[in-house]
Amino acid sequence: MILKRAIFTSLAMATMASSPALAVFIDGHGSYALRGETRTKPGFNQETGVYQAVDQFFQLDTEIRTSDKASFFLEFRLFDQDRESNLGDDTQLDTCPTPIGAGEDYNCAEQSGLQQDAIEPRYKDLQPRVTKAYAQYAMDYCLLTVGRRDRHWGLGLYLDGGNDVFDTDASIYDGVTCDINLQKSQTLGFSVGYDKISETGGSIYATGIADQNYGPNNRSDDLDQIFFTIEYNDHKTNAGKGFSQQVGIYFANIFGGGNTGTDIKVADLYLNFIISDLVIQNEILFRLGESADPNLALLGGARRLNDTDEFKNNVQSIAAAGSIEYFLSRSGSVLGPAKFKQGTATSHSLFFDYAFAPGDPDGYLPEYESLSDPESARDRSVKAVAFHRNFKPGLLLFNGTTGIDDKRVDGIFDPYRVMNASVFSLGYRYKSLVNGNFEIKFVTASLNESISSDAKSFYQSGDDELTQAERDNKERPIGFYGDSLGMELDVSYSKSLGEGLELGVAGAIAQGGDAWKVKDSQSAQDNYLLQGHISFQF
Repeated sequence: MILKRAIFTSLAMATMASSPALAVFIDGHGSYALRGETRTKPGFNQETGVYQAVDQFFQLDTEIRTSDKASFFLEFRLFDQDRESNLGDDTQLDTCPTPIGAGEDYNCAEQSGLQQDAIEPRYKDLQPRVTKAYAQYAMDYCLLTVGRRDRHWGLGLYLDGGNDVFDTDASIYDGVTCDINLQKSQTLGFSVGYDKISETGGSIYATGIADQNYGPNNRSDDLDQIFFTIEYNDHKTNAGKGFSQQVGIYFANIFGGGNTGTDIKVADLYLNFIISDLVIQNEILFRLGESADPNLALLGGARRLNDTDEFKNNVQSIAAAGSIEYFLSRSGSVLGPAKFKQGTATSHSLFFDYAFAPGDPDGYLPEYESLSDPESARDRSVKAVAFHRNFKPGLLLFNGTTGIDDKRVDGIFDPYRVMNASVFSLGYRYKSLVNGNFEIKFVTASLNESISSDAKSFYQSGDDELTQAERDNKERPIGFYGDSLGMELDVSYSKSLGEGLELGVAGAIAQGGDAWKVKDSQSAQDNYLLQGHISFQF
């Protein structure tokens, strides 16, 4: 339940000469949540050990309104890395420990991260950070937004605003947006905008050594984006009529001159149909173009080792995700605004979800043959797509801890993002304002691109010189022994207790597939999760 706290402040400036009063309206809402969990084998192997932590999340959105048309928005967060914002993580020593030997100096500045004092704990101060800052002005035919703002589209496959309580990332852009208003109660909407991706970027070459001065006076490092959306949405006007639809497309062109060598087109189609008790959603992402951005190596692209050659990669990929939900029954009603969660509304439904993210088999190959021969072993075609970090098909699969980030393979696998994978889930969902929400689902996933024979030969090079024991314990990449990522069963329950308070528990059992096996001497292990959360919304 969101509890908004509005403060109205009138500042009357009285002088000898009468002057107008200045009125400022301040409104805000936010959330704070704790989520504790235990995972038995986060990496689906016996070496990763048990993971236990309590994560915390904080978000505060404020609006400062000076008139009916003008507002300024700020979003505050407390933790530098929402994915690692564990309770009790940041220690602060009260005093320096005694040096081990006489005459030795002990540098207190180097002691951050040491064992916390068990009797008198000290924590580092929390530093608020501003993650969004933008102004809005309402004109007759355009809602103008200027500054650092979030963007969300469709199911969140590509763009996700990061506004949910447990989101760890957000699609943020600096720029200008105009949401075009053609009619008061419109079903057809348009928006157009401009984003500045980079003005003062560094070297676009692999080594990071700048061979020229980059910045506002150099146009060779600029990256810009123009975008527009067209959306037809009659869900509100046709509510209860048996059929309604939401159809929209987001189009963007990312371009840059000079050394960036970038010209990438993005098209994101979103379809949402409600046919009586059936809800069908689909999102299809298209990317096409070229760029010299070395970050494309993370998606299986190539790059050179030297600082003299521009190395462009061609980008061509299609990804998709969707869901089908059928309501078995719906009863009761909502009393008052939906945000207060009052009433007797209850529903039972079955659902099927899918996600397809292409991969790039070149990701298994080395970026460079050798230091003396810096030509990449990969081709210049980037086919992989990594879904947004907030897109989570399961509690365990593609929701890994930071301790297994070293398992990622360029363009092939990411423990925290859907990439090079086909994911399917089938489940049952019960939602009740009186009894709470319950969900159970079965998830299965597999890699789309398998390791090639050339890549296998690369990882097996030198095996003849090893003993049998050394070969058995030599680590291989994810997907070396198979394509199956396994299957998992998720169960969750949550209940709102009064205004702005929610409690929840969840559990998962996952059987790791052959893709998780990384050594001859080991097999993929089962992974179990137990989770609980409490969230406050204000």
